[in-house]
Formats: sequence, C-alpha cells, structure tokens
Amino acid sequence: MKQEIRDLFNESILTETAERYGVLKDQVHFLKDAENYVYEFEKDNRPYILRITHTIRRQPDYIMGELEWLNYLADHGLNVSRAVPSAKGNLIESIPADIGQFLAVAYEKAPGNIVGEEDWNESFFQTWGQYVGRMHSLTKEYRLSHPAYKRQEWYEEDQLHLRRYVPPDQTQVFKKADQLMKRIHQLPKSRDSYGLVHTDLHQGNLHWHEGRITAFDFDDIGYNWFMNDIAIILYNVQWFPTVPYEDKAEFVRHFFTHFVLGYRKENDLDPWWDQHIPDFLRLRHMLLYGLFHQFMDLDHLQDEEAKMLRQYRHDIENEIPVVRLDFTKIREI
Repeated sequence: MKQEIRDLFNESILTETAERYGVLKDQVHFLKDAENYVYEFEKDNRPYILRITHTIRRQPDYIMGELEWLNYLADHGLNVSRAVPSAKGNLIESIPADIGQFLAVAYEKAPGNIVGEEDWNESFFQTWGQYVGRMHSLTKEYRLSHPAYKRQEWYEEDQLHLRRYVPPDQTQVFKKADQLMKRIHQLPKSRDSYGLVHTDLHQGNLHWHEGRITAFDFDDIGYNWFMNDIAIILYNVQWFPTVPYEDKAEFVRHFFTHFVLGYRKENDLDPWWDQHIPDFLRLRHMLLYGLFHQFMDLDHLQDEEAKMLRQYRHDIENEIPVVRLDFTKIREI
C-alpha cells in the first residue's frame, strides 16, 4: 500500500466507516492491509468483509464497475461474495480524509475456507475449471449500465509499463517486453474470446465449501482474453501449489488437463488459444517484475529479493518459458 494512504488513515476513519454499516468500531476486526484495508464484521448473525481504499488508488465510478459486474454474476447464479449496501443503502460509502476520501465497500463473506491439501485433486481442478467457464460464459452477455464504470483494458495495467519503475539501463528487458506486448496486441478479440474477467482468480481468492467454489477479491477485474484469465491461474498454481510437486511441467500438464475438462462444460473456447499460453505466462512474469520494482526498496534489497529480481531479469531478457510445456498437445492426451 502506498505510504501516502497509510499516512491519511486513522482510528476516526475506521470508526466512521463502521458506523456507516451499523456496527461499532470494536466489532470490526482487522484482516490485512496489502493494497486495501480489509476487515471482517458480523451483523444480524451474518459475517461480512469490509474493504477500505482511498481515492488516491481508486475512484468511485471505477469501483462501481467492479460492484456492478460482481452483482451481475451473483444475480445470474454464480457463487461470489456479493457487494451489500450500507445502512443508508449505498454500495460505496465515502469518508472524508485530510486529503481526498476513503471509500468503503462491504461484501458477503464467502462460506468455507481456502482449499486444503485434502481437496487439491482432479475433482477440484475440474470444478475450478467449470466455475471459470461459467464466469466467462456469463460475461459475454454483460453490458455496462454507464460508460463511466468501464474497467481498464489489459494493456493499461500500471505495472506493465516497465519504464516507470525499472532502472533505465535495463534496455534488453525493455526490448523483450516491447516485443511481447506487440505480439499480444495483435491477438484477435471477439465476444467469444475477450471480455471483462477476474484476472486474479488464484486459489487464495476463492473459498471451497461442500464441493462448491465462491470467489472474492474482484478489485483487479478488467478486460482481457479469456485464455489470459486462465493463464494467470496456471501461473499461480505452479508458483504457489497447495500441494508441492516434484515435476513442474508434469504438474501443470495434469492441472490444465482437468481444468479444461471442467471449463468446457460451461464455455467453448477455441483450442487455437492454447498456443498463446506461453506468452500470457511471460506477460504475468513481466507484470510481477514491474510490481516488485514499484514496491521494493531497490537501495536496500535483502539477499533473497536481489536474487529473485536477477532471476526475473534473466528470464525476461532470454525469453525463458515460465514452464517448458507444449500446451497445444495437452488436449490430445
């Protein structure tokens, strides 16, 4: 989180926010403060999640673009953590600060828990794929109620603009990044391949309960290719698997095989897109490289941080595949 936001946040902001939702500050329990302040509270014996951000990071119309799509999915039968109104009936509450405003949103808390080792198996992978397929199928019919609510396109992601954050002498990084961006810009877009998607639906952003998935954390939704939405999941499961693996390529092959079996029950995505997964994985690698440079103190790096940045730089400059796997042959197995 930006330090300028931390400097503006205080107990009176939290007290006022809690009152807007009909509870006391002492009933609101802190969870985390990575990009937003996130809390949990209970009202009328039901649990809710409270997210607080600042206009430095998000504007009300942009947040409405998230909430409108989220509740559209909920209204059409997808299990998501629906946004709920405040005591005054507002989906977004604005709390004045010394500079700008803090913006608060409450959500139903997803039932269940993060998926555990006992459920990390083919059945879960297929259920996950079916869930994402249903989300992509629904988004094809979604229409904005107001142009001001439009979310960003894939190339507008801040961290993809590496020259803003990466040292200017890394010219080979910029060259490879530019080439990758150019290739991806040339990909076709259609109703059946591109739309508003979650863009971060890793296993940490969903709960598993009685064989059902409920997704949350829609803060980063944007317009992207459906296959890139899937590739982001592939990127995360191979870096942060719930159950460790010995062979990365074999694990990703196994996961993707079962994920696609589930996905195709709800949405028909042309297998032609499989050939572009390696570039989408590189794109995620590149975005994280920009993110690390944005938030790390480059003058005081820990040894592990410096090592990680060197590895990312090497991978980008040499176009090293994130995973050595021919995705075009997986569906034939």
